Amino acid sequence: MKKIALVSLAFLVAMLLSFSAQAKNVVDRVNAGTYCTEGLAGYDSCSDETFATKFWKEKFFGGGPGQAGNVLMAIGQGFTLQNVVLETVEGCASGDCGLPPDHPCLLNGATYNYKTIYTGGFLRLNKGPRKLWVNKGKLKATDLTVTNYSTNDAEGLLHFCLVMEGPFTNAPEYSYDIIATFDVEDDNYQIKYDDEGNQVFHRGYEFDAIIEISPTPPVGP
Repeated sequence: MKKIALVSLAFLVAMLLSFSAQAKNVVDRVNAGTYCTEGLAGYDSCSDETFATKFWKEKFFGGGPGQAGNVLMAIGQGFTLQNVVLETVEGCASGDCGLPPDHPCLLNGATYNYKTIYTGGFLRLNKGPRKLWVNKGKLKATDLTVTNYSTNDAEGLLHFCLVMEGPFTNAPEYSYDIIATFDVEDDNYQIKYDDEGNQVFHRGYEFDAIIEISPTPPVGP
């Protein structure tokens, strides 16, 4: 019995040391901070490190703009957002869509007439060329909930502000808080049509974004 007890104690100590080493490893490889694109570098909370975005794209698998089943993605320096699927769209009774007055999406007097929810997919942050958010490996979150506030007119999209937050799946000790904004201009936006004139997808280039990585707050007492 004593031998079994000693073996159990040794196993417990080994497990605790292993968990401690894993936690230390996460802290060593994650670079917490608030990272912004150059267009938002003057934002008060932004670190000195900036990153670049490439494009976002929404494929109209649901049959057209605003339809359930559409799939959204975005690519940039050291990050990928993939396969989030449109679930619901609702019109906003007010231009703020119920957001608090100090929300970043409402800066500069922006207003919105639609609130769109996307779910599923994944977010991946890797070290990229300059080891921005991680020193090695990657941070990944799955089963996302993404909320997009948009302004549209009869011809389509004019502006959006996308927000998402939550813990990383492979490093729950840390969480992400992301805001991305985009304004349609003559040379940064494209709509693709098929031979019958139906919209296949729309895409925008070089959007602005803020990615904040911080320790996950403890849950309750």
